[in-house]
Amino acid sequence: MALPAETGPVLAPDRLSVWPIEGGRYGLDATYHGTTGFERAEAQRQRLQAANLSVSVRQELGDDWTLRLGPLTHSAAWTAIEAFLGPPGPRTGRPVEQP
Repeated sequence: MALPAETGPVLAPDRLSVWPIEGGRYGLDATYHGTTGFERAEAQRQRLQAANLSVSVRQELGDDWTLRLGPLTHSAAWTAIEAFLGPPGPRTGRPVEQP
């Protein structure tokens, strides 16, 4: 299953955090910085909610906005990470270049 999060320099998060939750599930935060942080986080939130995913945006200190996903199963957490970063490239582990 692919998530509709957008990858690339415009909508990719500035920081991505994953942590374990009870029951083998995970939480994921995608944080966006700067003057466009809210717009980028909100654009991702709308895309993810349109796919019926539980997601929220919260303001941090300064110009930081965090998109929170979860709780996610192990496989859903990996899917979410790839949705934000893109899949790894063959053998090198580097992201595949997006056209």
